[in-house]
This record gives sequence, C-alpha cells and structure tokens, in this order.
Amino acid sequence: MKVIFLIAGKGSRLNSLTKTKHKALIKINKEPIIRRLVNQFHSFKVKSRDITFITGYKSQQIENEFGKKYNYFYYGNYFKTNNLHTLINASKVLKIQDTVICFSDILTTSKAIGKIIDQKISKITILSDLSKVRNGTMKIITKKKDLKSIGKLPRKKSSGNYIGIMKVPQKKMQIFKKFLVSSNHKNKNHYFTEILNDLIKAKENIKVIDIAPNFWAEIDNIIDLKKTIKNEEKLNV
Repeated sequence: MKVIFLIAGKGSRLNSLTKTKHKALIKINKEPIIRRLVNQFHSFKVKSRDITFITGYKSQQIENEFGKKYNYFYYGNYFKTNNLHTLINASKVLKIQDTVICFSDILTTSKAIGKIIDQKISKITILSDLSKVRNGTMKIITKKKDLKSIGKLPRKKSSGNYIGIMKVPQKKMQIFKKFLVSSNHKNKNHYFTEILNDLIKAKENIKVIDIAPNFWAEIDNIIDLKKTIKNEEKLNV
C-alpha cells in the first residue's frame, strides 16, 4: 500500500504560526501533526519507502523532519493553486497500487485510520463523520453507504463531513488518474475531491466509511488548533 500526503499549502489562516514553520509541523501534545499521522500509518505496517510527501511551502522543513527514507515531490506553484492542481502535477506518483491520499493537517484516532487500511476495500472510499455536520470543512451528501456529492454544500442538505483521508484501490487507480489528469482545465481553487463528483456523474460508485464516534480535527485556523489541544486526550482512544 502507498500513502500520499498533500502537504504543499501555506496554512495562511494560522497567521503568525506558519510564517516560519509549516502548518503540518505544529505540535499537538509535543508531536507534530504530520509526524503523528505518519506514525499511525507505520503502525499498520506501511513502510517509509511507500510514503510520499507532495510538498511546496517550506518543503525543506518536511524533508528535514523525515529524511531520505521517504519520497518527496515538489510542487512549485503551491501559492497559486489548491490541491486539485497540486495532485494533477504530481500524478506520476500515483502508481497502480492500493493508495491512500491524505491531508496533512488532520488528526484522528488510529482506530479511525484502520478503517481505510482494510484490504477488502474494492471501491474508491472516503473516511467521513456522519454524526453531525460541521461548518468550515468539506461536507458530503450520502445515500446509505454511497457518496452522492462532496464539497462546499449547504449544511441542511449535507449528511456529514469528509475528514481528509481517501483510499483508491489498485483496480480503480487507472480511472481515478484518468479523471484527475483530464481535470487540468478546472478552476485553480478547486480541491482534488472535485474528481469524486465527476466520477459519480460517470456512474462510478464511491463508498463512505463513517468513523463516528472517533474524534477528528482539521487544523485550518487558531480556533481549530485551540479546540484540538483542549480535546487531545480523545485522540488516544
């Protein structure tokens, strides 16, 4: 299994905290966010050589944190686009293998991550929280265990939130890459998850795994950071 971390963005909404340090290196309970994520995947026997960081802002800090045993792809236009075009430009790192694509500013329990590691997953699958709908993070609409839409959706119509972890199984990687590369014309501000909406329109079945009641957080701003620090004990469940 391969794991790809999208770690190119500046994290500008964290203001002074990210002027000299990459957002993913902010510490929760004395451990950088990205280090915790990487260690969690290692606990499921994912090897260093199977992890790739798609870097941009403060790329050298990420390389210094993890060293030469890991893989890196540098995206130079990180300050001009969102992560759809980041992943398009790094599409060569997507091999025809089971692959997890993960945001680098999220925290959750190892139990939640374990749900996406399952080798029996045969469809493109996302981890989500269906227990409630949060504002300020990506929303989803589901029908039973199928994804119907993802993005900046009306809260009242939404079923829950995408937590930033997705698996593309080996037999679905070819179609995923095809839709990814063909999205080069899309708006520079799009998230890569826009591909999922296109796949759904093409009758591709996208599955949703609910992580509730496991705790999760996405660190976009100071409020998110303070809430996560306050609830950090829930990450160890």
